[in-house]
Amino acid sequence: MNTAAPQSLLLRHGAQEQRASFVVVEADALESPGALPEAMLSDAEQAQFAALRFAPKRHSFLLGRLAAKRALGALLTEPDLRRIDIYNGVFGQPLVRHARAGGVDVTVSHSHGMAVALAFPAEWPIGIDLERVSAQSADTVLGELDASAAEQAWIDTGAADRVTACGVLWSAREALGKSMKIGLNCPLGILALGEIAAAGTAAWAGTYSYFPQSRCLSQTSGGRALSLAVPREITLDPWPQIR
Repeated sequence: MNTAAPQSLLLRHGAQEQRASFVVVEADALESPGALPEAMLSDAEQAQFAALRFAPKRHSFLLGRLAAKRALGALLTEPDLRRIDIYNGVFGQPLVRHARAGGVDVTVSHSHGMAVALAFPAEWPIGIDLERVSAQSADTVLGELDASAAEQAWIDTGAADRVTACGVLWSAREALGKSMKIGLNCPLGILALGEIAAAGTAAWAGTYSYFPQSRCLSQTSGGRALSLAVPREITLDPWPQIR
């Protein structure tokens, strides 16, 4: 797969309903004509891209932009991706300029040749994070996380193997940071989960110790962990799928 069609999600909060758009892009999608910088980047983005010196940075930039723009294009009904301008806030968070983007936001993540993006109504803050589940780095990452008592108890139950648990917990914390538009520019401990429970096959839902107004939805597939941090009272139908 190089690029799947945008997935339309329905967000509900009480009687309110809003649409969101989720996109998965893999590295070979950058070989298509529509992914060329001049075909999808705004003038400002082309200048930003031209200033990048190293190939990995250039590749990562294009992959993330392609996912974000296709998600935004689907939600805004904008076929010309060059008309959507994505720029960075002071913490590196993506911000959107478009004639119809006053109430639209986007969250993006990429990891080892795959990028995901969710375009959503800005009044309902959401963050997304994608991580590769890696046995080589699991112990190091878990050490950096300094798991909370609730997180450690979940690991100890064996509900997920240690490597999977590492990917889920890290992505859950980073997703929360993105939802608050600060990323990981804060002590990692304040992003810890206070509870986590199974929510289906290879899927979990949880709440955060210090931010009870948010909850986490996580799943694993194809050696990757995907987490969303969403307002606690919001439901998603369906959950986004990376495979």
